[in-house]
Amino acid sequence: MRRGRGFTLIELLVVIAIIAVLMSILMPALQRAREQGRRAACLNNTKSLVLAWLMYADANEGRLPRAQASEDRAITDCWIRKPPGTLPVESATEDQIEALQAGVLFAYAPNVKVFRCPVAAKTEMRTYSIVHAMNGYDFGATAPVCKRIHDVKQPGMRVVFIDDYGQDYDAAWAVYYNLPKWWNPIPMRHGKGTVASHADGHAEFYSWTDPRTIEWAQLTWQEAEAQKGSDLTTQPGNHDLEKIQKACWGRLGYDP
Repeated sequence: MRRGRGFTLIELLVVIAIIAVLMSILMPALQRAREQGRRAACLNNTKSLVLAWLMYADANEGRLPRAQASEDRAITDCWIRKPPGTLPVESATEDQIEALQAGVLFAYAPNVKVFRCPVAAKTEMRTYSIVHAMNGYDFGATAPVCKRIHDVKQPGMRVVFIDDYGQDYDAAWAVYYNLPKWWNPIPMRHGKGTVASHADGHAEFYSWTDPRTIEWAQLTWQEAEAQKGSDLTTQPGNHDLEKIQKACWGRLGYDP
């Protein structure tokens, strides 16, 4: 019987080289597609939350939920509760989930999965925060804090929910109104940018281009906390910073 001719070593090496080249071409594309899916899920989450926020306002004569989470049960309008302890991520998963369910928005968004980015750490049951401009604190700078939905001018331009760190103890994200300066860190879970949703119900991805923004956003929560008030956080002329300040407060409280 005739013995079939097998592949030579050279032929096998050529095939392996071709497969390696194809993989090097396809893998980045697959990774980009996977990241696009994760970003889309994050956008959908923030959209679900802002729709719940709008429904709450509609059902409560235009009043906005309190932006800051609190353990004080006498405060009845927190969008979520603060879990016991210093930082939310230090609490048990069950306590973090209970804090979400005890907030006034859970009745309008009754799914714990929409409160966190799909690529967040397993210890983070909440990664989205309401900006302080939406019924939060004005930081003593007479910032234009909205208390009712009718206070929100140009709602398509105004951020309500923003992707945040689970360590943010009061679930309210802050940026200065009257200074070219960051306060809270701003995570980048999806490339060089951050997901946010707006008062008209849409969500979008904010891309960052200034190297100072990216340096600030690449810090861990602990590193950023240690840098608060330092020269690193003061960034005059940073268009990324000005953009998010305008989106939060509606305008800048200083001359750029």
